[in-house]
Formats: sequence, C-alpha cells, structure tokens
Amino acid sequence: MWRSASRWLSTASAERRRQAWHAVLGLCAGSILLAEPASAQLLVDPLQVVIVSPHPGRFVSSVSVSNTSDQPVQTSISRGDWDRAENGDNRFFPSGSTPHSCGAKLAVSPASLRLEPHSSRVVRLSVTADSALTSECWDIVFIEEIPQHTTSVKKSSLEFTFRTGVKVYLLPPDLRQSAAVENMVVVDSPKRAIAIQFHNTGAIHLFAKGRLEFRRLDNSVLKQVEIKEFPTLPGATRRVVIEVPGDLAPGDYIALAMIDFGGAELVAGQIDFEAK
Repeated sequence: MWRSASRWLSTASAERRRQAWHAVLGLCAGSILLAEPASAQLLVDPLQVVIVSPHPGRFVSSVSVSNTSDQPVQTSISRGDWDRAENGDNRFFPSGSTPHSCGAKLAVSPASLRLEPHSSRVVRLSVTADSALTSECWDIVFIEEIPQHTTSVKKSSLEFTFRTGVKVYLLPPDLRQSAAVENMVVVDSPKRAIAIQFHNTGAIHLFAKGRLEFRRLDNSVLKQVEIKEFPTLPGATRRVVIEVPGDLAPGDYIALAMIDFGGAELVAGQIDFEAK
C-alpha cells in the first residue's frame, strides 16, 4: 500500500544547496570517486552551480580555483556529461553525448589556467539561450592539475592526476517537483535491510531525505531509522537501502518509509515485515 502524507514544507536548507559534490581522482587510466577534493594543491569552490534562466539571454556564473601550495600549478579545464546509476554512483560520458547535455547553451572559459602559489583565478560559466528554456540540463566541468615533470622523476614511478568535478545545472524557473515511492522490498545481502525504490517523477533534480519507521500492528511506532539526504535527477529512480536495526525484537511489523523531497507533500510507502 502506498500513501501520501500532506504537509507544508519550508524552503530547501542552505546545507542542501552547499552539497559537497564529488571530486574525481584519476589514477593512471582509471578514476576513483571521492567525497572531497583529492588534490592537496587546488581548492575549487563551489562544487555545484545552479543557473536559473528565466528568459532568453546571456547569463554568467563562475567558479573560484585557488592554489593552496607553495608551487605554481598548471590546470586544464574541460566539460563532460554525467548521470547517476540507480545505486547513486556517478557515471561519466563524453561532452554532448547524452540527451540531457547543455550543449551549446553552456560555454566554459578559459580552457586552462596557471595559478601562482597562494593565488586564485576564476572559471567563467556563460549561458546563452536564444529561446526560453523548457527543461533542465546538466553538465560537469573538470578542473585537472597537469603534472609538472622534473628530471628527478624515475621512468618507473607512478603518476597521479588530480581532477575535480563541478556539477552544473541549467534550468528555467518554476519547474514541477514530484516524486513517488514505487516499491519496497526486504533484502538479505549482506545484512537484512529494506530497499526503497524512489522515483523522481518531476522535471527538476531533487534532494530527498526522511525516515523509515518500524510500527507494531496496532500502528504504534517501535523504532525509526534516518534516511540520509540523497540526490535524484529528473526522471531517474534511486534505490535506497536501509539496514534493519539489529535489536528489533522478533515479530510482525509494518515498515513505513516517509520521504521529504522538497515539495508540498511527503511521499510514503509501506511493507509488511517479519523480524526473526
């Protein structure tokens, strides 16, 4: 059984707007996704840019890049496309290769920067819209440190390339927000948990959070577990897995998920659950 619980919600918190979007550490030919910028030399701020384009025209935003080291740093700046897998992992694609790419509507300059020690420069994000936007698009801007080769480096040494990704969203105002909990199932790998299928059915990216309640059959709440904030792109589905508390007494319960996605309602779903 799926339910909606009505309530009035305040404006999204500043913390939600300041989400620390992932930085990417390129290791040889591969890459590893991190929660914080990997480089000890470059500080990039912000890691997420939202540009609202209310009408045709030109709009400019920017990203600050700071060299925190005692040595000069050379960087290259490039664009790419990205989305998320159902489990929340980021996936990266060549620029302009996906339907949600901002394409020619977004320009990034310059293509490279040299930063002297303890100095800062600005990367400009310019939006040119010949007609009013009707949907959201999103790109990622990579700011990559170019390794400085020295004669002391041995040919057999391992070289790291640090790359920070800034996610850029371009959207018209007043896009529709909507979401649904489409399914809930009990999973046992590796620990017993409840898997919640959350669907962003609206036209704008969402940040959602909530709680999972374990209720007795008389509808009284025995325990509740926080559902930490997670992002979901327009039209995408996220699979959020919440472990069952280990001290839940054996018996029959109702597991009720209540999720706040930033709209005028919570979305909810429930499933019968037997603790063993």
